[in-house]
Amino acid sequence: MHPIYKESRFPVGYRETEVEQVMKALYRGRSIAITGLAGMGKSNLMRFIVSHPRVRSRYLRERADDYAFVHVDCAAMAESDESEILDEIAFQLRRRDEFPADSLARVGQPSHRFANLRRVLKAHVRHVAPDLNLVVVLDYFDEVVSRIDRSFFNYLFHLRNSRPLGNLSYVFVTRRPMGDLGELQELLDDGCTVGPLTHPDALDAIRRDEARLNHTFTPPQRERLIVCTGGHPGFLKNASELLCSGRADAGLPEEAFARQLLQSKKVEHLCRELWDDLTPPERHILYDVARGAPPARSANEADMAYLERSGMLHREGSVMVFCPLFERFIRSLDSPSTGTVRITAVSPHQARLETAVDIETVTLSPKLFALLSALTEAEGKALSTDELISRVYGSEALGVTDAALSQLVKRLRGALDPLAQRMTEDPAYTCVQTIWGIGYQLNG
Repeated sequence: MHPIYKESRFPVGYRETEVEQVMKALYRGRSIAITGLAGMGKSNLMRFIVSHPRVRSRYLRERADDYAFVHVDCAAMAESDESEILDEIAFQLRRRDEFPADSLARVGQPSHRFANLRRVLKAHVRHVAPDLNLVVVLDYFDEVVSRIDRSFFNYLFHLRNSRPLGNLSYVFVTRRPMGDLGELQELLDDGCTVGPLTHPDALDAIRRDEARLNHTFTPPQRERLIVCTGGHPGFLKNASELLCSGRADAGLPEEAFARQLLQSKKVEHLCRELWDDLTPPERHILYDVARGAPPARSANEADMAYLERSGMLHREGSVMVFCPLFERFIRSLDSPSTGTVRITAVSPHQARLETAVDIETVTLSPKLFALLSALTEAEGKALSTDELISRVYGSEALGVTDAALSQLVKRLRGALDPLAQRMTEDPAYTCVQTIWGIGYQLNG
């Protein structure tokens, strides 16, 4: 019994390069990590692999019937923690046709206690037919990885060894590469990076959108969609919808068409998600390239290599951002030298400072955090000293003087201003402005 997803109707040659890499790893009994930045379609890839009726025969050949997939969607879980993952894997194993019915009586139903869940899942895995190659896919694993520790990966390593032939593989699907996975690391094959669609796959995606939207684009319109979005699946889907609805005109020059698409909140949000997935050094590189400047000499080769591998940069004579739409989005962002810093209060006691290409956080004392929270909640408005004293000191406000508040503001500036000045390259930048006759205002 295989899960049924819409991807089961995709052409069997979909994402051929990536699918072949994944299936070769599984054929050799290896595990693999799949990464792809926001909207690149890594989950589509996995749903295609686990549900398409012809994928196994195409890539696993004579061993096609010897594989069983357990597909765990971590984003659909309520808690997204280890216990839910183990419980879901056990549940899917219990409902499989291959799982012996009498084994349920021997192992019992899973408890939500960690140790017992691990014991129960191990019993389930050991009772799966010994010659069956079991593949556990942990999709949207980003939702979980920050909540689990190294012992979880060590458990998965030993769970594999509990199989008589060691025929248990794992597929981890995340946006960014994961850190060290403990003992499990030695089981991983070279990682698979999912980038934009190839031209044939992008054309197929447009044709599926045409069927969904009950609309047919002209060949020049299809080509303009692919070029402007760079084959990014999320961009492509939304651009097709906008073109179909008449809110975008593919007959416009490329720059104007990209600008039209960015007027859509959904497209702008997708661009922001993609941007947020990048590290500050990677943003610096893209920021320079989008403005026609070569990457700085200080640009790290590993960062450049990652941007090319993930499909964010192309080399066609010169280095280019992968599509006009995202390049236009980058150019719309504030320069790090314009003096613009976005400052937010992040629970429990942190300040987050962000420019177009950089992010910094700093831990604050409870009082400084209360002051920053009050200023950020004012959304750019100046707050009087009395109001700030009341909000920061609460029941202890009686007797607190303006001078005491001034000293607290000075301490907050001391914590934030050095970072903001470095990020903006403005030695005079201050995060809290004094508004004479009123009080104070956040500058960010």
